[in-house]
Amino acid sequence: MNKLYLFALSAVTTITIASCGASAVSSGDKVDLDKFSFTASYRDLPRRALDTSFHTFSVKVDHGLVTRLAMRKSEMEDQVMIEGWRRLPYDAHIHINIKFEDIIVQGSEVKEKVEILKDKSGKETGKRITYTLEVAYSFGAHAKITDYKGNLVDNVTLASRDQRRVHHSDPFPSAAEANAYAKYGLILLIPQLTKQSMNNAIANLNNSLTQDYGYPERTVSDHFWIVASRKHPEYENHRRAWATFRQAITQMSPDEPLDEVKRMMQPVIDYYNKVTKIYTSDSKGDKKMRYASHYNLAKIYWYLDDPDAALREANELIINGYDARDGHRLEAGATELKTLMRQSRMYSRHFRVRVHDYQGPDMAGSE
Repeated sequence: MNKLYLFALSAVTTITIASCGASAVSSGDKVDLDKFSFTASYRDLPRRALDTSFHTFSVKVDHGLVTRLAMRKSEMEDQVMIEGWRRLPYDAHIHINIKFEDIIVQGSEVKEKVEILKDKSGKETGKRITYTLEVAYSFGAHAKITDYKGNLVDNVTLASRDQRRVHHSDPFPSAAEANAYAKYGLILLIPQLTKQSMNNAIANLNNSLTQDYGYPERTVSDHFWIVASRKHPEYENHRRAWATFRQAITQMSPDEPLDEVKRMMQPVIDYYNKVTKIYTSDSKGDKKMRYASHYNLAKIYWYLDDPDAALREANELIINGYDARDGHRLEAGATELKTLMRQSRMYSRHFRVRVHDYQGPDMAGSE
């Protein structure tokens, strides 16, 4: 039995004993609450429904003449990724076909900029005039995603021709230099803008693919509400519960099941449940104590991948009436998590991803 679990067991004994005497204290005691921050780690679940056996993808790029000069085809394809998926050269579960269109320059113009120079007293001492070349252009990029059976999964617009893009050059000290750059520099500028546009499009595609279908690791910052009033009978107990919670949450990993974390967290859950049964009056102080308990419980259950219990606590928070808006926000978060779990058929956000073990449909079927 590890030391952290022993600490949690000792903490709940202290918390339980101290809590049992709190009912004798006036329910009208003033209650101040402080935010105590923590971080937690887990995996995001896919936001779009897709066959849950799909874990591999392949990429093909089609491009115009200028885009071909700006970046090698293999370089473009190698940049595409879905976190938690394996890229295969062919015979994957889904196929991503990307089409990059060449940049079209729509116009260029040299712009003058006048900057007034002033001394420390604010008195004007002169002017600085610089010249900048503005190049307006458009770029198009699209991705078509199909599964290995040829079914359309999605069409994604990565860059639209309708979006006007403007490049601003570095400032030139004279109009002659800016005009010379406009005449001769565009030859080198267009490949640079093309590569930049393609890299941005691929980055946007990766974000979209990972959010929709991937399993990326995520570390978030959050907070508990802890009693700040030193004279309140739950002051020390809240801090013991917080210490136990912090020890448990730091054991949370995206790669490992939550069994040990749940065992360590149980004393904290038991404590907050006791508090809701002790501070039951309609006084503001008791409402704030219930608010902190239901709020913290809702957060605990959400991080323990139990959206039904989180919904229950969020509803109690709304009924309690003290800052019901938090209850509605927690309710929305728990509902979203429940939906994601149902559509992905995964009921935990804590599991190891072995990308290199994934096989395409033909490979898996041949075994």
